[in-house]
Amino acid sequence: MPNTLFQKISEIIKTDFKNTFAGGNVVLQDSISEPVKINKTGSFLCIQPDKKIKDWKNNFPFFETSIADLCSVSDHIIVYPKTDVLYIFIVELKTTNPTGAIKQVRANYELGKYICGTAKRMLNNPIVNIQYRGLIFSSKTFKGPTKPKKTFYQQDSNSELKFRHLQSGNTYNLDTLSD
Repeated sequence: MPNTLFQKISEIIKTDFKNTFAGGNVVLQDSISEPVKINKTGSFLCIQPDKKIKDWKNNFPFFETSIADLCSVSDHIIVYPKTDVLYIFIVELKTTNPTGAIKQVRANYELGKYICGTAKRMLNNPIVNIQYRGLIFSSKTFKGPTKPKKTFYQQDSNSELKFRHLQSGNTYNLDTLSD
């Protein structure tokens, strides 16, 4: 069922905001951060919530834009189906200071839940195991290995989201990040 939901999400997102990749290396980068390479042999969808909008605050036309952090978004949402689970990776790219990134990841976590909920509604609400993971990349040096063999996620204190900080400028495999 994750593949069916993946296909429906791909179908309902406007072309301007998405890229679908069959596999290989994909480079995620914004105008100031170091690139992050994502590797995978299977298909995944990369959604960029602010890709075609000049004023990012217009992403949420119902909300009052003068309220701090209300209309913030992160850089990418990666939708990745595995056999029994649909992974939703919320990606934020930062330079050296990842402070504040968790607020953007939390905002896209809510957007990701809305996208998945809408796709499920269009499919008559099938039961699908959906796992949300926040990935905050920066060039900040972290203690310990930047690519540990075992994936370690922190539990967000404000939601069910799990997230981790990773070193930008490296290559990461979606299978490793989804374990």
